[in-house]
Amino acid sequence: MLALPLVVVGEASHENAPRVVVGPDGRRYYGAGDQIHVQGELQGGAEFPIVRVGRCLVDPLSQEYLGDEFIDIGTATLLASAGNRHRLLILDARQEIRADDRLLALSRTGPEAITPYSSTLPDEAVIVSVYDGAVHAAQNQIVVINKGARDQLREGAELRLYASAEPTRQVKPAAAASQFPEEERGRLLIFRVFERVSYGLITQASEPLQVGDKARAPP
Repeated sequence: MLALPLVVVGEASHENAPRVVVGPDGRRYYGAGDQIHVQGELQGGAEFPIVRVGRCLVDPLSQEYLGDEFIDIGTATLLASAGNRHRLLILDARQEIRADDRLLALSRTGPEAITPYSSTLPDEAVIVSVYDGAVHAAQNQIVVINKGARDQLREGAELRLYASAEPTRQVKPAAAASQFPEEERGRLLIFRVFERVSYGLITQASEPLQVGDKARAPP
C-alpha cells in the first residue's frame, strides 16, 4: 500500500486543534523520547498524529478554498492532563517537533489495498499542487487535483493528464498551430481522496506536468 504522510482538513478544524506550546525543559526542538506540553482539548484521545501546517490549497481556476495541507511528522501519546494542558511523550518523529505543531485526531492510514479502475469522472480536474513543492512534476511524483469525494472520486481511479494552455508553458510553434486532437501527456493513479481534493501518483509522463494541467477520465 502506498502511504502518504499528510492530512487535509478545513480551516476551522485545525484552528481549534491542540497545539504544542513548549517542552518541559524549555527547548525549542524535540524528537522521539522527548516530552512536550500541549494546549487544547484532546476529546478523550490517548495517541495522536503530530502534524505541521503546510500549504493552503486553492483551485487555480475558481479560486475556491479546498483545504489546508498538513504534513504528518510524528506520533505522541498522552502521559498526564490538567484541564486543557497536557504532557505527552513523542513516540516517533520524522521531523523535529516544535512549538505550534498540532495534534489531530485523524487516521493517517489509507485503504488496505488500491484496486485501479477507469474513472468515470464527469468533469475535468486540474492539478492544484505538486506535493513536494516543485514547479514541475514527472513520473513517480505526487500531485493534488481539485476533485474529491464530493465528485464521486475514490481511491484507485485512473485519469489521463493533458497540458494546459497556460502562457507559462513552453509550446512548440508547430504544435501550437496544428489542428490535431489534444495529446495525452501522462497518467495519474488516485490513491488518497478527501472531500474536495485527491492525491495521485503520476504513473506515466511524456513531458513535465505543472499546476493548472488537466486530468480527465479515459475516453
